[in-house]
Amino acid sequence: MKNHYDTLGVSETASDKDIKSAFRKLAGQHHPDKGGNEALFKEVNEAYDTLKNTEKRQEYDAVRKYGGGRGENFNVNLNDMFNEDVFQDFFSGFGFTPGGGRSQTRVHRSRPRQNRNLNIRLTLSIKEVYKSCEKTLSVRLPSGRDEIVNIKIPAGCQDGVTFKYRGMGDDTDKNLSRGDLFVTVSVLDSDGFTRKMNDLWSDKTINCFEAIRGTEFKIRTLDDRILNVHVPAGTQPGGIINLKGQGMPVHDTLNIKGNIYVRINITIPTLSNSELEKIKDL
Repeated sequence: MKNHYDTLGVSETASDKDIKSAFRKLAGQHHPDKGGNEALFKEVNEAYDTLKNTEKRQEYDAVRKYGGGRGENFNVNLNDMFNEDVFQDFFSGFGFTPGGGRSQTRVHRSRPRQNRNLNIRLTLSIKEVYKSCEKTLSVRLPSGRDEIVNIKIPAGCQDGVTFKYRGMGDDTDKNLSRGDLFVTVSVLDSDGFTRKMNDLWSDKTINCFEAIRGTEFKIRTLDDRILNVHVPAGTQPGGIINLKGQGMPVHDTLNIKGNIYVRINITIPTLSNSELEKIKDL
């Protein structure tokens, strides 16, 4: 059955460099703007998102080896999977210990525990996540203490994505390891753009005369570049102008981007009788 390694066309022992190289090649090949298959493009992105991260890759490999199935959707604690107590309890029931020999008494060890995890929500604009950014947050711990934490958000972060930061959670019980911090990002539209996946949509209103003869206007991108947009003569209401490769970056890869789509709205101005006389024979 196909897995993330098959998707990228690399072996399970592939280096980070090989995985990144394979992703770049396939992302360019399957990008929808280049006539590629959008479903395959998303599959390639999903595979790379898992395998580029050492921790995610280790968990993914463990699930494939011990949990069966494809392993794409996983939520596994490796400490639980290989916890010594599990083996201790199993073999003790037969009178043996995992190290060999017979067991006189069953030994129960409490699992390593940690303080509670914390969950917070961070709201950012699409302009802020156009590039990777660092944010300084004040987090209220259960103990009542406020702690300042610095977190990094990758470029192109999607709305609703949750990031895990180890050891930044609750620390109330000093005898336990510290919990983790989970930050869920809400990404809001801004700067005149509406985001749809990696594409940005904007509206531009022109009058009917500009639509008939054609016109030009300028648009400011999220990284503050100014683009000249040409509206062809005869453009119809609802016409779409595609500015290829000017949209949101894909994942944390600034050289692969979506598009900007500008929807043209056309208005009919209110004219005086004399103005109507001038154009009635056009």
